[in-house]
Amino acid sequence: DPWFHWIFVDEIVRAGKIPSYENIPIPYTKMPNFHLLITAGMILTGIPYKFSQYLFAGLPTLLLGFLVLFALTRKVFDLKTALLAVLILSFADNVLDMTSKSIIPNSLGVSMAFLIYYSLISMNIIDRRIFSIVILLSFSLVLTHTISYTLLLYQVIVVVLISLIYQEEISKKILNLLLILFAFAFLEWAFYSSSHLTHTIIRLKELFIYGFDVERYKARTPFSFFEVILARLGMVIFFLLAGLGIIMVLKNRLRDRVNLIHSLVTGGMVFSVLAPFFPAFAGFGHRFWYYGEVLGSTFVSYLFNSKRTLRIAAVPFLIVLSLLMFGAFISNDDNPLTPYYSQRTGWYDSEVSAGKFLILHEGDIVFASDFDYIWNLDYLKTSILASGKKESIKKVFPKTFEEVEMCDCILVFRKDQFENRLFYLGGRWTQTPHLPMKDDKLLEKYKSEKNVLYANGEITMIWVKA
Repeated sequence: DPWFHWIFVDEIVRAGKIPSYENIPIPYTKMPNFHLLITAGMILTGIPYKFSQYLFAGLPTLLLGFLVLFALTRKVFDLKTALLAVLILSFADNVLDMTSKSIIPNSLGVSMAFLIYYSLISMNIIDRRIFSIVILLSFSLVLTHTISYTLLLYQVIVVVLISLIYQEEISKKILNLLLILFAFAFLEWAFYSSSHLTHTIIRLKELFIYGFDVERYKARTPFSFFEVILARLGMVIFFLLAGLGIIMVLKNRLRDRVNLIHSLVTGGMVFSVLAPFFPAFAGFGHRFWYYGEVLGSTFVSYLFNSKRTLRIAAVPFLIVLSLLMFGAFISNDDNPLTPYYSQRTGWYDSEVSAGKFLILHEGDIVFASDFDYIWNLDYLKTSILASGKKESIKKVFPKTFEEVEMCDCILVFRKDQFENRLFYLGGRWTQTPHLPMKDDKLLEKYKSEKNVLYANGEITMIWVKA
């Protein structure tokens, strides 16, 4: 995702306008607020996208999350719980991912949804000015990110239902807000962007009616389910602790309206840890995990502050948890438990320079490589040519090295990626995971290959003749 957000923003800066869907075929041509924010920062400061995304989206999102979490937790519980919640959030793996490595509209969208949620919980929405600001933020959010806006709808529905059960007068105002939010969603998803409503209906049908087209995703994984859990052990433990905290709050404070709302809203996000078991949600489960860690930090903190023995155990336990989460593959590249499980994020300069060479000397022969490299070269080519539309290189998608041998193509061999990290061959719907090739005979074959067209130490391009 960060690749096409980059070329989309670059095109806005270059052309001075939002490109059409025909030229840059991504849905954000009709919901561009995230991109316009970074564009404004780039124009005002002259800083390139790589750093502007951190300065104008990633860092503000993280700081806003800290501030809202502190204010919300202090209101629901107390100062000690609020301070510890902020500390826990600071090493949450998916939060670090969405505000550093993978800065996307979802990053900003969740912080906006969280801010609106706080206004509902704190009762500030009674104030007309606050209500107007909430409406403005909601309208901005629907033009920023679909999933974040859906999370906002979920939160407001929970608040409305609990308010009606408690017969609160404020429920009418929140009900009016909910109707306005649905109107915004319908106008944006069904009319303005048009495709989002269709995709939402497809997801719901896959989830509740006819199931999922498993065939297009079917691929045998080279690692066990246990290794998957190890790779995400920090997050799994985090959500287990958050779940225990929610149960404790419901046991001790069930009659408190605010605690009940916060427990139910967070509980829904904690259950998102099961997203991989629902194929319709598996592709974007990490979006729910991100918000689940933001909300769940409150309950993990409450759990450790609830009893003296837990407070004593909190320090060593949180140190271990921070190492597991900070070391998770989604927040950095070196998971200590399963280092081979994850792809390396980002490209070396040598890989970028090889990509530029490939693009500038592209002929009639097709290229093949791991999916991350061969797919994203399209975005690099789009940036280099600056033609105003998305470009593509000539490529094929062999799923195995046996298929590579038959492809009559130029294989782009990424030494570090293929030797030391998990990598995927195949195309978008045929991605096939492969474990590192260290000590593999095929690796030695490619190292001694004579038909080398390009080499820079990290990248070797080999003409594989069928």
